[in-house]
Amino acid sequence: MLNLLKNLYIAADYKRSAASLNHTLRVGGSATAGTMVVLVYRLEPRSGGLRNVARIVNALATHLGKSIQLYIQNPQKTDAALTKEYGFKANIASSLPTAADLYVTTSFIFSLSLPDLLATFPSRWNHIIQDYDELFFPISTRYYHAAKVKVGPEAFIASGKWMKLPGRTAYLPFPVDPAIYHASPASAVERDIDVLFFHKPELPRRCALVCEQLAETLLAARPGLRIAFYGSTLSRRLTKARVEHLGALPSLEALGDVYRRSRIGVSFNLTNPSLIPFEHMACGCMPVSPYVESPAEFHLPGIHVDGTLSQLSQHILARLQDVDLETQALSLYGSYLDQGYLCLKEDFGRAVVEAIETL
Repeated sequence: MLNLLKNLYIAADYKRSAASLNHTLRVGGSATAGTMVVLVYRLEPRSGGLRNVARIVNALATHLGKSIQLYIQNPQKTDAALTKEYGFKANIASSLPTAADLYVTTSFIFSLSLPDLLATFPSRWNHIIQDYDELFFPISTRYYHAAKVKVGPEAFIASGKWMKLPGRTAYLPFPVDPAIYHASPASAVERDIDVLFFHKPELPRRCALVCEQLAETLLAARPGLRIAFYGSTLSRRLTKARVEHLGALPSLEALGDVYRRSRIGVSFNLTNPSLIPFEHMACGCMPVSPYVESPAEFHLPGIHVDGTLSQLSQHILARLQDVDLETQALSLYGSYLDQGYLCLKEDFGRAVVEAIETL
């Protein structure tokens, strides 16, 4: 039954991908002066990436003195609510305005369709990139599209200083909201979760199966270990690991609360270093991100750990013996702040402007 469900998911994802790559832009009339158009393929719920895109384009528009038109290629009934939730200071455009002052893409999906439009209506094009998108699809048509987006834009806006990109690039720090991600006052909350896993089967880059195998390896070595999975409602149905299932948490505040209950936080990501480990350490939860022969720039000292499942298990069990684990996590967080790799949420707008001015 589990294999059937997973195969059905893969088939549905393939069908959706084919539709997205064969899309046609809904081209409308000419944009008004002073317009910046942001292109999004789909507004997904509970997307940290889209929340970050909103912060970036809002700061960019303010700096340039532009108004934002948000073009959504695959519109949904929830778009207005999600636009408000993510904080886009934009009007939704039912069709794509031509001859705008600036086009900002947020997905490789537009890697071929937008250049065709710009050939007829020349304009500036910037691309916000948060992952090495081609790493999602190493052998597929989508690899071609994801790689192509790196040769089209006039400039890139990179979410994360870890990237190495061709051409002109504004490198941004990861923003962390201290109102949500912070350590508890001494003795305020018991850390009753030994190891917290970000487990999301619907995102292959998050390596859900390896998370399950690592959890089982840990439990075999120490049966009394308190392990919890969070991130998806599918976890309980698709896994057999003897863990607590927290599911998809209802809010960012609830997420911060869970991090403050946890001693070690494990998260995989194969396409970028991810913001999750930094949010873990801001809450005093020591991050462990298994390193999987990714590009060298992915490797972050104190966060990434290389090794087999057995070696990763041994590393985690050894770290759990440290009585000052929370202090170490907070010290690591401070170090990345000092390096400029991170910034506080309230400083992010200024960081965007400073990075854009280097282009």
